[in-house]
Amino acid sequence: MPQTWSTLDVAPARQFGHWREMICQAFLALTPESDLRDGFAGSVTQWPLGAFSIARITSQRQRVERTERDLAGGSPPGFYANLQVTGVSTMRQAGRFTVLRPGDLAVVDTGEPFTFEFGDDFRQLSFFVPEGLLQAQVSGPISTATRVPTTSGVGAALRHLLTALPAAPVRLAPHAAALLAAALSEPVAATPRRAPHNHARAVADIEEHLTDEDLSPSATARRLEISVRSLHALFAGRELSYTATVRRLRLERAARDLRDPARAHLRVADVAADAGFADVAGFHRAFRRAFGQTPTELRRRGSTVVR
Repeated sequence: MPQTWSTLDVAPARQFGHWREMICQAFLALTPESDLRDGFAGSVTQWPLGAFSIARITSQRQRVERTERDLAGGSPPGFYANLQVTGVSTMRQAGRFTVLRPGDLAVVDTGEPFTFEFGDDFRQLSFFVPEGLLQAQVSGPISTATRVPTTSGVGAALRHLLTALPAAPVRLAPHAAALLAAALSEPVAATPRRAPHNHARAVADIEEHLTDEDLSPSATARRLEISVRSLHALFAGRELSYTATVRRLRLERAARDLRDPARAHLRVADVAADAGFADVAGFHRAFRRAFGQTPTELRRRGSTVVR
């Protein structure tokens, strides 16, 4: 069963002190600091997965260090793979440095000092893998504080599995560890710095990240290594703009889920949320405009949407 810790459980004057205790209890000895004290908001939910675990951290800005003093307290040797969900963070270890934006992933070794910095509110998933279980599967030394590509291939599969892991069966945890090992062993693909950019590539990226909370023109442009202006130019003269393309693809995903007997137990609101719609009322209006029927009518009739 998952365990949740929250600063909301104590009085505002004690919330940051409680946070310091919480993350040491949930993870390992750490030293967090923040200019926010009274009223500090943070929560951790951790799912035990046999020898592994995964935690969802939601918090405000802070700096977190694992110091030499923290190391003296001991901890199970292993690695944490941190997947940035929202916000931006930096990770430092062994002279290496990386910036993690939503969708990015990197690992740290619990046996060496490290530093995380979060400049604003953030959310991360943190997957723990015992040292021996990871090192046995990685070909060569493990490069910590180094961003692991997650937009395609093994990295993309790993990102999707980690996102699903809190609700997945325990037996999938070793598969996530194997994907992590494969991603860490994978050489960086030698792609041209100026890969051709076209509408199809932009749409493919949208589809890949359709359920990301931070899906936006700036996020897509960053992954394609172009400016936001150039991204919008790819959609100029097309039937649908960038925003309209995202909406349409999310509506089509929702329609597929509503017709899927395996998802018949889900409420329409759940289907909307899974497709990336935060506003259920807006989802209903957009769905009716696009398909000429309500989500409930489509589910009841089991009809085929005409595009």
